[in-house]
Amino acid sequence: MLGGASLAGCAGYASDYWKPKNELIAAQLVRFGMSGDAGKCVEGKLTETLTVWELRQLSDLASRLQPGGNNPAAFGPRDFLYVASLVEDADVKPKTEAAVTGCGLDPTGAAASVASPDAPPSPTSTPSTAPIAATPPRSNPAPLAGAEPLWVNLGAAATGQGIAVDATSVTRGPSWRQAWFRLLNSDQGNVVGDIGYLLRIDCPARTITAHSGRKYAPGGALTEQKDYDKPEGPMGIEKGTVIEVAYHALCDDPR
Repeated sequence: MLGGASLAGCAGYASDYWKPKNELIAAQLVRFGMSGDAGKCVEGKLTETLTVWELRQLSDLASRLQPGGNNPAAFGPRDFLYVASLVEDADVKPKTEAAVTGCGLDPTGAAASVASPDAPPSPTSTPSTAPIAATPPRSNPAPLAGAEPLWVNLGAAATGQGIAVDATSVTRGPSWRQAWFRLLNSDQGNVVGDIGYLLRIDCPARTITAHSGRKYAPGGALTEQKDYDKPEGPMGIEKGTVIEVAYHALCDDPR
């Protein structure tokens, strides 16, 4: 699901089918503040309702969401549901939400505890280059209020350049996916860069269109936004680029 440095299909995870299903998701539940009896309850419901492949997708995506930097210092059930919304299989999000609420947890709640320090590191990336020929964002009135962004590292292209998506911003249409994306800067510890783009990906056509641009302060605060008078594109998705990584992350269903 994650292109380049990530999932390549079910065959690559054949060994998952020989493991207890709870091993695929238990560690991630703890990272997202779901431990003790409530965590065991969510674990049980997810292993009952999700397939091995769905659990693998959910676990792999959850492991790519790292605390600190431009993300919250700790994660909660709300953040886990945002991750579930990125899984291509449409039934994962509602089943995950049903598990969380069915176990008495608040699906809108933030973290109750600090995320595990044993979380796997994000993939390595190289310095940022512009993903599209978009006009740099200019000053805008006060930034729009909305959910706290959650930047999920989608992996790196063949060039080594990495890209992240704001899991809270992903929307889906019949043939398109749309979200805010930022490149990763290896010279700053693989954190997301200061420029973001709102991209709509046409999955069947393999094209992208840029609708808006943003600029972020070093601490992650949104400082500027420019909504383009005329969307830029559509542009073809070139092989080996971070945009292809984004395309595979949001459009692929590799089963």
